[in-house]
Amino acid sequence: MEKKVWEAPALEVLEVSQTMAGTGVSKVDFTYVNGKLVDLDIYDS
Repeated sequence: MEKKVWEAPALEVLEVSQTMAGTGVSKVDFTYVNGKLVDLDIYDS
């Protein structure tokens, strides 16, 4: 059996406008405890 030559995989880079979601919307959720920011979550939709 002959050994196959390894080929480097090609990397494809897409612009956001080329994806199904497009630019989308980001939602930010802030959580404060006693006036101090303790958590920040960012959700993409």
